[in-house]
Amino acid sequence: MKKFNLILTLPLLVSAMFITGCSAVPKALMVSESTTLTNFSAVRENTNSEQGNLARWGGVIAKVTNNANNSMLEVVHFSLKSSARPKQGDETQGRFRVYIAGLLDPVIYKEGRSITALGTVTSSENGKIGEHEYNYPVLKASYIHLWKDIQKVDVRIIQSPFWYTPSYWRYPQYSTHPRRVIVRKPSTSNKKKK
Repeated sequence: MKKFNLILTLPLLVSAMFITGCSAVPKALMVSESTTLTNFSAVRENTNSEQGNLARWGGVIAKVTNNANNSMLEVVHFSLKSSARPKQGDETQGRFRVYIAGLLDPVIYKEGRSITALGTVTSSENGKIGEHEYNYPVLKASYIHLWKDIQKVDVRIIQSPFWYTPSYWRYPQYSTHPRRVIVRKPSTSNKKKK
């Protein structure tokens, strides 16, 4: 009976570990459970009342500026998944600026990369997006996490017609027919050439 219970609980334990492993927040972005994080929309509505509060915001880099004493990222805001990774989509609540001490290399922190920043809300700044006047919420970051790009691949399983065995010759529980897996990376011809 114990062996039967182990057989039933083992898949549940493995799937629970897999699910929690996929949604783990990077260590530097973690805060204690009692800590309240300031929502981006609350800062957009009233920046002055939220100054000094802790926030964890994320999105996609739109611009990188390296100043004498710090670096500034202009970020298109997207809401965060349970892992603190930004959920990219077609709608955003706006943009914000992140300041961090030191140099952020524009080759690494380039436009289009996903980031999540943890820091304190400071006073907003006026700026422009093109010719449009814009009021940026500002985050003074203690840590910025740069997310790795997710590459999508085309995976297809193809069974060769030469491996066909009539159904009356097969065992009903087992399939011993070899399969080929073909993995193709997306073509680079669709990307813009610079």
